[in-house]
Amino acid sequence: MVQKEEVEPLQIDIQSDDDEVSEVLVSYNKKSSITTRLSLIICASILFFFMGYFTVSGTYKRLKVDNDTNNATTAYTAPPVQFTVYKDNGTMFQTLGNDLMHDKHHFTQGLTYSRSSDMLFESNGLFGQSTVCKLNPNTGETLACIAMGKRFFAEGMQVYGKPGNEKLIQITWKSRFGFIYNAETLEMIRNFTFSTVNNQGWGICYDERNHEFIVSDGSHYLHFWDIDSLKEKRRVAVTRQNGGNALKLNELEFVNGRVLANVWYEDVILVIDPKTGDCQSEYDMSSLWPREDRKKNGADVLNGISISKQDGVLYVTGKNWDRMFRVKLEGF
Repeated sequence: MVQKEEVEPLQIDIQSDDDEVSEVLVSYNKKSSITTRLSLIICASILFFFMGYFTVSGTYKRLKVDNDTNNATTAYTAPPVQFTVYKDNGTMFQTLGNDLMHDKHHFTQGLTYSRSSDMLFESNGLFGQSTVCKLNPNTGETLACIAMGKRFFAEGMQVYGKPGNEKLIQITWKSRFGFIYNAETLEMIRNFTFSTVNNQGWGICYDERNHEFIVSDGSHYLHFWDIDSLKEKRRVAVTRQNGGNALKLNELEFVNGRVLANVWYEDVILVIDPKTGDCQSEYDMSSLWPREDRKKNGADVLNGISISKQDGVLYVTGKNWDRMFRVKLEGF
């Protein structure tokens, strides 16, 4: 007579936080065979994956076995709940707190924030007026600026690098030159040349996970550059929700695995899947500072998006705007 292995019933404990499943804990008999343990772990992993997928769109992250406690744990980080926003939905954002100040003489081309140094940086354009500036992230006040050569029309800029040794990368409009700066001192470290579909530079952001910069040039393409060589690895065509090409992509920011983009002469923020180029959402920003009102103040188009210290809150401003906003996009 073959004695059957004694196995305790599979016990599953679900750990949750704010209604989002964060862990599934599986208990098994320590005397169970390796085959049985692996079977239980695999079954639990599959269960956890599908439960996460169908309840909170979670993704499997890790599996850990602890032989001392007889437990196997699978865990993942659930992303924020997201839904599609269409431009026709109207105002789908909130402004938080009071407006921040912003130098109305700044023709904003790039806005980027460092969480490690708690500093906001800005790239300002126009021939003979282009600058690289530091801004107070709490007030918007300009703290320091350096002037660029008169032949350069500054465009997008992005902060990157390790804390204490951060750099700024900046592109220019038609000269096909870019610059790397010390983020602390604003001293130029070196320059480089680049090419794009239009051979222009408009916006730039940074995908830290994939170690690549993402660049716009006024066309409907996003260009993906290797962070070290600054050479193009690939490009993706961007499509608007109406099926047309997303032309005039301007300032960029990378948030939650998506590219946020301004569009020249359009009060809108696009949410773009960097893998497919599809615009998953389009936020109508026309009510942020209505065009009719800002024209009276000599302000130009919406341009400038950056993350902030607070997750989900963006800095938003425009060319020659005398104010900057903290904005939260609904559903993103």
